[in-house]
Amino acid sequence: MASSDYYIIDNSDIENKKLEAAKNHYSKGDYSSALKLYLTMLNTSISYKLYYEIGRCYYKLNDLLAAEEYFKKSIGLESLKNQSYLYLGNIYYKREDIKNAIENWASAYAYKPDDESVCLNLATSYFSKKMSFQSIFYYKKYLKYAKDRERAYFAIKNTIDNYSHQSSELMQKAQRAITSKNNKQAIEYLDLAVKIMPVNFDTNLLLGKLYLEENDNMHAMIYLKRALALDSKSLDVLQKLSSVFINLGDYTAAYCSMRRLLPLVIHNQQEYLKTLQLVKDLDSSFDELSYQGHKEWAEKYYDDNNYHMALMEYENCAILKEHIQTDVEKRLEKLKSFLYPEERIIKACIEKGSELYTDGDYKNSNKYFTKVMLFTNENSAEYKYAKARMVNI
Repeated sequence: MASSDYYIIDNSDIENKKLEAAKNHYSKGDYSSALKLYLTMLNTSISYKLYYEIGRCYYKLNDLLAAEEYFKKSIGLESLKNQSYLYLGNIYYKREDIKNAIENWASAYAYKPDDESVCLNLATSYFSKKMSFQSIFYYKKYLKYAKDRERAYFAIKNTIDNYSHQSSELMQKAQRAITSKNNKQAIEYLDLAVKIMPVNFDTNLLLGKLYLEENDNMHAMIYLKRALALDSKSLDVLQKLSSVFINLGDYTAAYCSMRRLLPLVIHNQQEYLKTLQLVKDLDSSFDELSYQGHKEWAEKYYDDNNYHMALMEYENCAILKEHIQTDVEKRLEKLKSFLYPEERIIKACIEKGSELYTDGDYKNSNKYFTKVMLFTNENSAEYKYAKARMVNI
């Protein structure tokens, strides 16, 4: 074998010095010098982090086109855990492209749901689109995760608390009207309550039920869908929604609702067999056009940043087709990460925290269990599990 006429020079020390110098320039606000050093590093290395740092420099220098280019290059190498989405959202927002701003901020939220600035960006952007359900959904997230509790935080908290109080009072009035058998009056109170606080599950469910009792199926569908977006495993919502769809003659949607119902009633033999028979009866009521209709609605909702409803319709597509198309599968995965990133993080933190706890590494297991407690409700099994394993050290 012929010997090589060349050898590789280890330049790692030089690159590390450049990296430290670039970071130092950036921290001092000398973005031009930082950028020059980062660009020279492209000759020897390419990574999503390097592209991200270059993008940040261009962003600080207000060269948004170049910044956008490098942030997208960064995402091309790492499409999940990437802060580039936050800056891309900012860039689109500066251009008044709210749709793409929200989509990129939703991707940033999927990676780090406790980022208070991302939650606030999403809340205010949805507010500008007059999408109150989504706006308050993210304002509540902001209030949960905010660490810098300054004037803006307390202003938002006071507003949301006030909305919640007004909504609660109207709910009580509606309950009294129902007791007096005055459904019309109850509906008026609840209509006001959901306008004030649209993300309240109980209000949406009760309003949907009352509209169903009054045979106003279109309005019943609107509020029951909202309730389902807030709790996708609600037996009561799915049963009522199935009835609404049948009343409206939308047998495809009814079929999808009942398919969602099946795993929830599996331990109730009578209810399970009844639901299964209805599913079989409806099985022949849809065709390719039905599937396409749900897909078109899903895409329309997605384009409008209405991710809760988009997810529901893409799930219908998955129910209607045993072997779903790749694009639908990818969109489903993306939407779940947009809306429920905590679920993925909670599961991963419980697994890692439990492993460290078993090994006796309580200092690090505490970090993971603290994260679980941050993302869960105090009444949840996950919260209680994590709290029971917190060790004072």
